[in-house]
Parts: sequence; C-alpha cells; structure tokens
Amino acid sequence: MGPIILSSVETTTNADILQGTRLQTVPAGGILTFELQTDFNGSANNCAVSVQMPNGDTPLNNVRVPACNPALDGVIDERQNLTVSFPINQGGHCVFSSTETGSSALTWRVTYTPA
Repeated sequence: MGPIILSSVETTTNADILQGTRLQTVPAGGILTFELQTDFNGSANNCAVSVQMPNGDTPLNNVRVPACNPALDGVIDERQNLTVSFPINQGGHCVFSSTETGSSALTWRVTYTPA
C-alpha cells in the first residue's frame, strides 16, 4: 500500500474534514502529515484548526494557521505554512476540524504514509 494524499480548500467551519474521505478510517498504521495555510491571519479574518487523534489526544487544539503572503486561496507555501506529522494506528479515525473567522479560507493537504 502506498501513500494517500487528500487536499482541498475550506471556506466555512467544518467539524470533521476527513469524514467521508479515504482517510475516514486509516487503513494501516503509519504517519499523518498535515500541511496548512490560510489566506489571512488577522483579528477579523483567520482560521484555527484542531486535530484529535483516535486515542483522544489533541496535539492541535484551536491553533491559528499562518497566512500566505501574498494572500492566495489554494496555495500552500512550504516557506510559510504549518506542517505537522503524527503517528496513527490502523483503523483509527482522526478528527480534523477548522473554524473560519471572517472571510478566511483554509488550504490543506493531508498525507498518509504507511509505516
């Protein structure tokens, strides 16, 4: 089994981004890598994300996502984005959620790499 890569842009709050995707249930133990960027990160327009692992751990809890400069929807700039990786066991469901404030848009990519 090879990697699974998902990506999209969220323009509204989403309580469970991975629900209904190929990563709703992890097929085997491995690593989940999240690459996150938003177009704005000010007081009126921003995005925060949370990640809850299947065992209940919350390594990201309402963390503000850095903005792309210049502000571009759909862009993940590896020089400016937030990238984090977490180990995950087979069969687990990771809850990845976002809260948009104002007109901010979250661009995300999640990569599952089998162990």
